[in-house]
Amino acid sequence: MYLSSSSPTGIRFLASIKQGNGLKPSARAAGVHQEVGYRWLRESYLGFRCDGKNPAEATEALGFTTSRIPAWEAAVGDTGRHHLQVDVKDEVTFWEAFDAGKDLAQSALVAGVGRSTGYRWLQVRFEQFRGQKVTLKRCQSRLRLTDHRCHALERERLARLATQRNAAAAAQHAAVLSSGRYADQVLASTVSESKQHRLERNTKYWQLMREGKSNAEACRLLGMHRRTGTVLRQANNFQIPSLKPVPEPAGRYLQSRERLQIADLLELGHSMRSVARELGRQPSTIKRELDRHRDSEGRYLPRTADHDARVQRARPKTHKLASNPRLRGLVQRKLNRCWSPDEICGWMKKTYPEDLTLRLCPETIYRALLLRDGQGIHKRYATKLRTGRRIRKTRWRNRTGQGSRIRNMTMIDQRPAEVETRLEAGHWEGDLVIGVGSVSAMVTLRERKTQYGIVVNLPYDHTAASVNAAISGAFAKLPPAMKRTLTWDQGVELASHEELTQKTGVPVYFAERSSPWQRGANENFNGLLRQYFPKGTNLAVHSTQHVANVMRELNTRPRKTMDYDTPAALFSTERKASTKIMR
Repeated sequence: MYLSSSSPTGIRFLASIKQGNGLKPSARAAGVHQEVGYRWLRESYLGFRCDGKNPAEATEALGFTTSRIPAWEAAVGDTGRHHLQVDVKDEVTFWEAFDAGKDLAQSALVAGVGRSTGYRWLQVRFEQFRGQKVTLKRCQSRLRLTDHRCHALERERLARLATQRNAAAAAQHAAVLSSGRYADQVLASTVSESKQHRLERNTKYWQLMREGKSNAEACRLLGMHRRTGTVLRQANNFQIPSLKPVPEPAGRYLQSRERLQIADLLELGHSMRSVARELGRQPSTIKRELDRHRDSEGRYLPRTADHDARVQRARPKTHKLASNPRLRGLVQRKLNRCWSPDEICGWMKKTYPEDLTLRLCPETIYRALLLRDGQGIHKRYATKLRTGRRIRKTRWRNRTGQGSRIRNMTMIDQRPAEVETRLEAGHWEGDLVIGVGSVSAMVTLRERKTQYGIVVNLPYDHTAASVNAAISGAFAKLPPAMKRTLTWDQGVELASHEELTQKTGVPVYFAERSSPWQRGANENFNGLLRQYFPKGTNLAVHSTQHVANVMRELNTRPRKTMDYDTPAALFSTERKASTKIMR
């Protein structure tokens, strides 16, 4: 495929040449042959010469010199006309005859050309007039065109302009997309083979863990030491990473990839606002970045900018406990007496209210004792803490004794009494069915009177937002009379129950801890569902259609408690009855 020097690839190649890189490295980075690079350099050189620059100025502007420049210089005066193109003198003769009052056919006869050639010249002159903002009526008068032909030429011109605009928009979009791929390619090229191998090995390890393998078995299959797998699990807080691709959030500071994209998009001719829009940043952020990190020649070099920004952001500071011997001595004496950091800090604030140098935060003491890079206090004082451990243990590894983390719960004893009678439809019970590694899950809902069940697959996560969205989508298809209450256990997946109630209008009631019999209908439905989705399996592999088929099969089973009627039939009857009442 033919690539011009104005394409994104050509612009990146010429920018690399301008930055002082050689022909071979620039062509290799752009992914083109050297001869393609020479062609682009020739086009740029001839462009500089046509703009009025002398050979020395054109070479300097190009940033590249070669023995081919004399051959390029010989092509400077070439008009570029095709060898089959009609001579310029014949065109001059045609317009002299046309301006003298002859029509198109007569003028073409005088110039010795065909009528189609004369019509083409007339169309070009029409395009020039319209490009110079000459009105359509004046063009028709000056070129002696009929109404039909004038409007036909105008339609062709507008269609051509629309095609050019669409092509320009497509090129702009392609440039933006290629910029992201270019940044990823540059970043990937900096990763060593050994690091790439470790990343691939870690991905395979977590895949085996999702399949239910033990740490020892997964390490044996991958040919690595069992301790390596333990280190990987510790680094991830003993949780299997989710399969859902989570884009890195735009943090406070620009990342290396963003700086590479800024440099690339600027080379492609984008404005600061368009660059900011593509990166999801504010235009002022891009402006400050360029003002801080441009060199003396006005160039923005992304790797240099990233290095300088990291150095400027470091701001090294001496630890408070390391720089103040009196403070350190007080803390150590109280730790020897088994005081907690909170007690130490409160005592110093009360005992020395006027001395601000003896003010301390409990977290400062904890970090000095429990973090590997903590400074100021010897690690032996960590044994004086109440827990006695020398490293900080994340709260996510052991949640026992933490209590419920759901706020403003309405307990099941406050639920309306008619829910227990099962004489009224629209009262639901819900829970989660969890897959292997606690990554994938399914939301299960069961109506108490009709025993009708709903299953929504959550293949990537089961956060409060995902569960809320799944329940809201399931309830959105039901009439108001068929969604009266919802009973759930105290799982943290329903921490945003107030938002769910506000969105769906369904009040949520929570069962007591370790009391599954308070939601017996849903527990029974989960047991039936496990026949199709056994424990210890990955629920993310099941398609939406397969889950819908299983739900339909469960709802069309006859039930002994309902005189062998099916939940689907009873639910349909109740739904139709509620719709008639609403009418």
